Amino acid sequence: MAFGEFQIEEGTTIAWRDTGGDLAMTLASLASGAGRQGALWDIHNAAGTPNGLGTTRTNRFRWRFFCQFNTAPVVGQLVGIYAKTGNTTDGAYDNDDGTGNIAVSAEDKLRNLTLLNVLVVDEASAGVEMSVGGIVELDDEDFMPVVWNFTDDALHATAANNGFDLTPLPLGTE
Repeated sequence: MAFGEFQIEEGTTIAWRDTGGDLAMTLASLASGAGRQGALWDIHNAAGTPNGLGTTRTNRFRWRFFCQFNTAPVVGQLVGIYAKTGNTTDGAYDNDDGTGNIAVSAEDKLRNLTLLNVLVVDEASAGVEMSVGGIVELDDEDFMPVVWNFTDDALHATAANNGFDLTPLPLGTE
């Protein structure tokens, strides 16, 4: 029985960075008790945004968040990584903070987002890269990564030391 063809290779990684990425997410010096949302990625729009996958696409993605701290962070403290989804068709999103590279207006705005995971600080050293990742299924039209800094320390001031990556994964083969 034939099942048709599926994507069998990983897609191109979409990178959210302060500068030099596919989409903007200003994480440099993200303060303690503050959050940041990355710019909207339209998953369906092949022409409108980097690596848009069109209407026939995977909904499985590998994600990775990485950061460094300006000062020695406290071991065991957390940085939360969230998925904000919705669609431009009806303007319905998981919170009302907008769709751009913007500050999260309040910790309460995380309540309806999907928690992807938390980065647990595992070393009390400034300038050491820490990261966490996983797999996520995104079934909506639009996606924005959201980061909330629950630690007592600001993220590193150097833009290249913090970021979020999302890589489309194959659905399988025939």
